[in-house]
Amino acid sequence: MAKNIEVPVDDEAYEALAAEAERAGTTVPELAGRVLAHDVGRRRFLAAADHFAAAWGPAFDEAFGPARPGGAAA
Repeated sequence: MAKNIEVPVDDEAYEALAAEAERAGTTVPELAGRVLAHDVGRRRFLAAADHFAAAWGPAFDEAFGPARPGGAAA
């Protein structure tokens, strides 16, 4: 179930949200909710990626060699 929250923003941020909401054909609250949900998802993904890299990075380096500049394995 969706939850309602109240988030204070400055005038500049609100105007930017309002303009983007108008371009997207939606409301400011709907756009703000989508932006927040996207950011939460991005943060969760990055945390999982950090965990994966920490857990499996050493084994990968052992099997394939450490990364070199440009992203190629040694």
